[in-house]
Amino acid sequence: MFQKITLLLTLMSSGIVACIAAEPDKIQSDSIVMNSFEVGEIPDLGHPVCTLSLANNKKVDFYNYVEGDICPPDGRNCTYTAIMKLNGEIAILKQISSGENNSVYRNSDFYISIKQTPMTEPNNDEGSDVKATIVLKTKQNTVKRFLI
Repeated sequence: MFQKITLLLTLMSSGIVACIAAEPDKIQSDSIVMNSFEVGEIPDLGHPVCTLSLANNKKVDFYNYVEGDICPPDGRNCTYTAIMKLNGEIAILKQISSGENNSVYRNSDFYISIKQTPMTEPNNDEGSDVKATIVLKTKQNTVKRFLI
């Protein structure tokens, strides 16, 4: 009887150790990469309100950050969102607060705050150019800063 209990406890504890060993490590900020994407990749995005690109992004109509309303086709309310492509995956974050030149967005994996500073001499005929600082925080508390 004692041997069966010991065997059972040994098997149970090895399963717990395997589960603990499988827990993901904290994501390093260097491993978070912001990719460019086409606005057409985002279903239900009506019209992008703000599009930003990193300085090294030379692809036409590809952006690193987009803001706009996502409106489901079934007529439910539109949701103002920030959209980024991080490590090859589209991340859609819902706006939770905004002020003049700054906003905060969140989804289940990320939290971002963005501060935009208007440039004095815009290079774009379509609208004003801005410099933006995006601070991204993961649910593992990894923080990464992007300057756009």
